[in-house]
Amino acid sequence: MTAVPMPAPPAARFVPALVAVSERHGVTVLVDRQPNLCRWAVHTIVDGKDFIISGPGHGQSTNPSNRELAAQITQAVGRVVKRTGEMPSQVFTGDWATAELLRAKTDLPVTDLTAPPAALAAARDAVAEVERGLVSGLVLACDSSRGRGRTVNGCGYVLAYSNGADPILGAYTSVSTHGGIRAGELAAIRRGLQSTLGHHPVLREGVGDLKVLTDSKAALEVLDRVSTGALQPCDDTDSVNECKRILGSARGVNISYEWVRGHNGHPLNELADRLAVLARRNREMGVDDITNARMIATIRQDTKDIQMGKWLAAQRAAKAA
Repeated sequence: MTAVPMPAPPAARFVPALVAVSERHGVTVLVDRQPNLCRWAVHTIVDGKDFIISGPGHGQSTNPSNRELAAQITQAVGRVVKRTGEMPSQVFTGDWATAELLRAKTDLPVTDLTAPPAALAAARDAVAEVERGLVSGLVLACDSSRGRGRTVNGCGYVLAYSNGADPILGAYTSVSTHGGIRAGELAAIRRGLQSTLGHHPVLREGVGDLKVLTDSKAALEVLDRVSTGALQPCDDTDSVNECKRILGSARGVNISYEWVRGHNGHPLNELADRLAVLARRNREMGVDDITNARMIATIRQDTKDIQMGKWLAAQRAAKAA
């Protein structure tokens, strides 16, 4: 009896297609954009090895417009061309939005084909490395404002980057029945810290460092007592609870706390104070969320003033020394 030929296993028929995907040649572009920061990486293979350019680089905007971002990536691809000696035949992207941006703002040969997984993984590692550089030398300034005879505290914070990236601003309110303005100062630290960790969770892994500035010695003193378990009768429940939340959030973070004199011209403290006052007054007057956001945006523009620029320049100089 003649044997019936058996077909090849189905999986074998798809192997060539999978190999073709993994061996696609060209340039892979990955963009990771946040409201205040934009990081990207351009990847290709040169002589069988990964060749990656990541940014933003020195002198490039960390929060670029679409046109500026396209120019940064085009410049990086130009460096790839200089290294390889030829223009890439196709440019892969990590997402649809990046592909549409490059098609609209550049002449790069953007393709809809899926980027090689290994290229995307290498680009993500490069973007993560940029992130690790950004979280070095972070400064978080926090402040609170409280009306006389009221229980509402306005809380403001400013997260500043040593490389001049656009700072993160926040303005919120909290209610403390017993802790007064001290509990408000601690609430501002808590909200600022939680926002910082939300933007940069890598801090929890001990990467980078964060300095917290406050003009409240009383807040720092009770925070120290809670951390050491040396509470005093004057330590109210609201303040103690805020300290416990701060210490819990800060686990694993290279964090330090520093007192600065309030209303003494320190640009970050002054901005945090303005945000705290704004939050309190808007809460007291019933200002709607949209108007409140617009008012915060106005303060955000003031972070670009000359005093802020001088402070950032001093921070960069100290870091380089």
